[in-house]
Amino acid sequence: MQSRGTGAAIGRDRRLWLVLLVAVVSLAWELASEASRPPPNVTMWVLDHTDELPPPNSSESMVQRRLEEQVSLGLRAHPVWMRVVIHNVQAGQRLVFSNPLVQGIELFGCTANDCRPVRRAVHFADNEGIAVALPQFVLPGGVSEYLLKVVTNQAIRFDLSVLDDAQLHHHWRQLLLGQGLYFGLIAGLAAYNSLLLFSLRDSNYLWYLGFLSGSGLYFLSQNGLLMMLFPPMGARLNEALLLSSLSVISIFGIQFCRRFLRTPYQDPWVDRLMRWLCWPLCVAIAVAWLLPSFLTVVIYSVLGTLVLAAFLVSSLRGLWRGFRPAQWLLMAWSVLVVGVSLLLLVTYGIIPHNVWTLHGFQMGSGLEAILLSLALADRISLLQHERETLLEEKARLHGMSYLDGLTGVHNRRYLDEALPAAIAQAEASEHPLSLIMLDIDNFKRFNDGWGHAEGDRALQHLGTVIEDVVRDVDPVCRYGGEEFVILLKERDEHQAMEVAERIRHGLASTPLLLHSGESVLLTCTLGVARRQRGESASDLLRRADQALYRGKYAGRDRVVLNASAVSAGDTP
Repeated sequence: MQSRGTGAAIGRDRRLWLVLLVAVVSLAWELASEASRPPPNVTMWVLDHTDELPPPNSSESMVQRRLEEQVSLGLRAHPVWMRVVIHNVQAGQRLVFSNPLVQGIELFGCTANDCRPVRRAVHFADNEGIAVALPQFVLPGGVSEYLLKVVTNQAIRFDLSVLDDAQLHHHWRQLLLGQGLYFGLIAGLAAYNSLLLFSLRDSNYLWYLGFLSGSGLYFLSQNGLLMMLFPPMGARLNEALLLSSLSVISIFGIQFCRRFLRTPYQDPWVDRLMRWLCWPLCVAIAVAWLLPSFLTVVIYSVLGTLVLAAFLVSSLRGLWRGFRPAQWLLMAWSVLVVGVSLLLLVTYGIIPHNVWTLHGFQMGSGLEAILLSLALADRISLLQHERETLLEEKARLHGMSYLDGLTGVHNRRYLDEALPAAIAQAEASEHPLSLIMLDIDNFKRFNDGWGHAEGDRALQHLGTVIEDVVRDVDPVCRYGGEEFVILLKERDEHQAMEVAERIRHGLASTPLLLHSGESVLLTCTLGVARRQRGESASDLLRRADQALYRGKYAGRDRVVLNASAVSAGDTP
């Protein structure tokens, strides 16, 4: 048991190190990606102008506030205009936006006379067959001042970079590398848990796979990869899929949590709450396709907060009940809460847009997927341990049902099953099989004289003497009252007589110490019979019983052999 516990602890430590390693690698990649970007050379101001057409001028009187190259303005129902000044711009460079969801962007290059639209790029310059997911514009030479118009149902959050083609390719490779790591992790976990689903037939794995699928669809949409792979789908369809996937993630996560924590049986109140949450989440899918994204984002913000609260509460209550795998679930949901909190805060413009708010949710999703997989592994390990414990307990109870409660030897039920089996084995192997039946002499007189409590101790004393003599493979059974039966496998009548004599002598020479302090010597009479060819269990018992009673009639304290088979009508 100690080695099993040590092995389990080592396994848990290895899992924890795996989680930490993946987290460190993911964070290091993101930080390296951020550090590799060129230094900012963009200055921006938000203008006090909300019309569809560009402002006639962008003088200081129209400026609301100055921005850094990282923009976080939250949700806006009207167009947002910005004045952008790009320093040291060169012809052919591109103004690249980091957030692929902000699709309603127009850029105007301004001179002293007017402002003209700048063409938006949809492909890489050196390969028009490869679409780009990030909004970007090819900057004209000789222009440093621009007007930027943003109209989007999503949060206005992005950062700007001015990149040439080589820098853009490098940045794009890093972005795809990060997405490849994430989706490779999701695909690997999905494949592994699919195998477990088909082998274990556990519905927890089905809901977990649905949760992974929803997460994959969400980040394909969030990072603009769907629009890159299918350009005709458009921003509106991408937004609908993005928000619908949140319902899929939440519904499958709720069902997973309910079954994992057994809330229908262990926590009905929380279970009802989570089942109730599934209905508005289903309605929200239709809302995502019918209503404007601006309103749908607000609805999903409220529903997401409620779902995360339900996840945390159910996990905490499961841990409070002593369900060990709930600790993994709590860690997973906590990571998800951090990622979603960053997303919500930047969506409403409360915190600035940066690498953590842009990719924090996805990093948290990858780490959470690993933790949920570890939670499933720990749950399966715990269930396997519980199953082994139940089997051991069942075996123990089954064994107890074949034991005599007073003496600890086998009981009559065991003999009724073991004797026919031993006879069949002896018949097949043609090995001898003998039986000893014995009881304590004058036991009734002993009970009357010393009391039934001492009589019970006398029976226990006899059982101890017998077990000291016979082999472990020879079952000792209490047949009833003071009678015992010993089954001697592969022993002929001579060996059986020897064993019986040793029992008789052992009892006669080993005093029983009474509660009163007195010592009493007991004697017993034993009948021995060897199984004859074709003889049944009942006939063999009958012959041993006949030998025992012959010994009683002959004066007790002796061993008697019944050497030949007799019919049921014979008398001793």
